[in-house]
Amino acid sequence: MADVSKFLAKADEALKKRNYDYAIQMYESAMEADPGNPDARRNFRLALVRKYDAEGYPKSWGMGGLKTIAVSKNPDKLLVETEKLVAKDPKSMKYNLRVGETLAAMGHHDAAVAVLEFAAKAGDLKSDKQAPAVLMLLAKEYAEVGKVEEAGKVLGRATRLAPNDKNLKNLQKELSAKTYNARVGTAKSSYDLVQNRDEADLLEILRKGNITEEQAAKLMEELDKKLQENPLDRRAIRDVGEVLAKRKKYNEAADRLYAFIKLDPSATEIGDIAAKYKNMYFDGMIQLCAKKAELEPQKAAAYKAKAMELREEKKKFQLDEYGRGVEAAPTDLDKRYMYGQALLEGGNQQEAFKQFQKAKGSPKYAKKANLLMGQCLLEMGRIEMAEMAFQEVEKLLTDGDEDMRKDLMYFEADLLERKGEPAAALERFRQLYMEDMEFRDVEKRIARLKGGDAA
Repeated sequence: MADVSKFLAKADEALKKRNYDYAIQMYESAMEADPGNPDARRNFRLALVRKYDAEGYPKSWGMGGLKTIAVSKNPDKLLVETEKLVAKDPKSMKYNLRVGETLAAMGHHDAAVAVLEFAAKAGDLKSDKQAPAVLMLLAKEYAEVGKVEEAGKVLGRATRLAPNDKNLKNLQKELSAKTYNARVGTAKSSYDLVQNRDEADLLEILRKGNITEEQAAKLMEELDKKLQENPLDRRAIRDVGEVLAKRKKYNEAADRLYAFIKLDPSATEIGDIAAKYKNMYFDGMIQLCAKKAELEPQKAAAYKAKAMELREEKKKFQLDEYGRGVEAAPTDLDKRYMYGQALLEGGNQQEAFKQFQKAKGSPKYAKKANLLMGQCLLEMGRIEMAEMAFQEVEKLLTDGDEDMRKDLMYFEADLLERKGEPAAALERFRQLYMEDMEFRDVEKRIARLKGGDAA
């Protein structure tokens, strides 16, 4: 095995500086010198995705590469040719599966795991026909490198996607035997076997619901040991965050995950989870202030001031966090939506509108982005355009969009009031009140339009 540490160091540094082409070149050199290096395979794909997120993905290209793959029997050549296809479409499950199969056949199991893990995270598991095959091979390769627990979890995901696949059932039997043998083989005593089982039981409790402080302490002790052995263990740090979040220690959870990001800047999914916990911390503290204000009226002013301070901190955090996210991945439409929300909360409707214009192409946030575009226009005083936007949103909503429909009713009532049609606005607010009397400030809006009586 060749020493490729210099290639990787140069590539990693270039990736941090967003010099994507040079990073890709160095990762390719590392893969050529050491085909079984997992870091080179994984970060080669990461660099490609970041490059295309920043600069746009390649347009349609020819199928000549597929012909080369079909006739090539030399595994080394097959690997190189398939990676050329991956370079055009790094999220492709089809091509990453072929690379994984070739690496597995060559005995490069760690590298195969790296490629298949990336494919499983970056690809569309729900709709891609290759997803079960990717997960099955990943399960096999996990077992090859001794990660039998991970193999079982991945195989469970594959079973949910293809419940009638006979190959899956056979693989499940093989992995069950390997899992038992691995646990017995690695345990130094019967006590270790019990300890492993206890940890698994605790993790199962964690997945299903809340855990006690004592259970959390035991899990944290085991997870911290794993992170001491491997500081870059992403699964362990995710579990750390989940344990702390279950105990409502959201700020501590966010801090632990952000500290991990400093060690592994490529773990962007960990950063997304950290941001979620940070937002949960702010929301929890704001709610706590509201409760305290009710319970201690003599201190209500102080608690309300603290809540306002927390809201401002949250706005600043979201603007910084989601702004960085969009800068790092400008073609990520979901991040555009989150950044647009932060801008809107911060009172910057014009910039928010620009983000929502792009985010409306997101399958996940298309309807919400269109709705918030209308809100931006409304708050900017562009009444006619806002009315057009709300009419378009009405066409998009279905029976399952009850919350968005309430938002739309509220904005339409607001629009009618701004147009100088108070009677129509009042009627619309009343309709909303009959559906949900606690929605936003609908009761106050009715009272204002009626001159003080919210009936």
